[in-house]
Amino acid sequence: MEEIEVKDAPLGIKVYVNGKPDADNMTDEEYDIFISSLAQRMNEYFEKGK
Repeated sequence: MEEIEVKDAPLGIKVYVNGKPDADNMTDEEYDIFISSLAQRMNEYFEKGK
């Protein structure tokens, strides 16, 4: 896994991926799905921490 730098990370969490997503070559639909999936996983992570 490799850590990726997130431009806007107000919570200061680190993001790791298997390979690097190439957002420049994603369609708008793929990008929306990618971001939605990431947001969902972050919400699940924080809910477990409570």
